[in-house]
Amino acid sequence: MDEQRDPYDGDYVGNIFGWKLSMYGLVIILAFCALAAYRHYTMDVPVGFDDPLEAQKDRFAPAGAADRAKAEAEARDTLDLQ
Repeated sequence: MDEQRDPYDGDYVGNIFGWKLSMYGLVIILAFCALAAYRHYTMDVPVGFDDPLEAQKDRFAPAGAADRAKAEAEARDTLDLQ
């Protein structure tokens, strides 16, 4: 008796979209990554890890406040080994 197996019994069925479509998707993802890297390095576009509101806060402060805030930030960023 020839009994057919169920293809969905837990065995690997294969790529349902086909490898050609998967490779097209990989090419598109890599192209967008390359575009983002190119824009970051050539146009000085920030990566997005800095809070934009922190940078804007000092812009609308009274005169001299931005310089004081920058000096305080630099003082906080130094590592004191005492």
